[in-house]
Amino acid sequence: MSRKWIVVIIVLLAVVVLGGVGAVGFWQYHEQPEFCATCHIMDPYLESWQASDLGANAHAEYDVTCLECHEPTVEEQVNELVVYLQGDYEIPLRELKYPMEECLQCHEHGSYEEIVEMTADLVETVGANPHASHYGEMECRLCHKMHKESEDYCAQCHAWGFEVP
Repeated sequence: MSRKWIVVIIVLLAVVVLGGVGAVGFWQYHEQPEFCATCHIMDPYLESWQASDLGANAHAEYDVTCLECHEPTVEEQVNELVVYLQGDYEIPLRELKYPMEECLQCHEHGSYEEIVEMTADLVETVGANPHASHYGEMECRLCHKMHKESEDYCAQCHAWGFEVP
């Protein structure tokens, strides 16, 4: 084999190795919350994850990153990029509505009944247990918000005034 071919093979191997390392590095960066804020419309969401008393920050304290809850497919990511480039979006972005089962996968409560039991002492301190609703099981997201202040959903009708963490 001539010296010329050896150089070509070495260069090709170097390109493949560097390309692979670059791809792995990009993929790891892609999984970081800072990557999400590459699009300027995501800045408030990153800020709420990093340094606030919002629900997203509680996840940051446990190193739960964006992609652990927001699991976009490649098709969704491409669509988001197209929508962003076209400017075809509204701010604030549409609130995602995760079912309670997704919350229960990670949080220490195994069931809604356990949440009702865990918060039973609120009857003594504030006069009611918000989880023991006359509506039965309620979705976590109705009160517990991630990227904005949580709210007392029951306050639409009731006046006891919970502060929702």
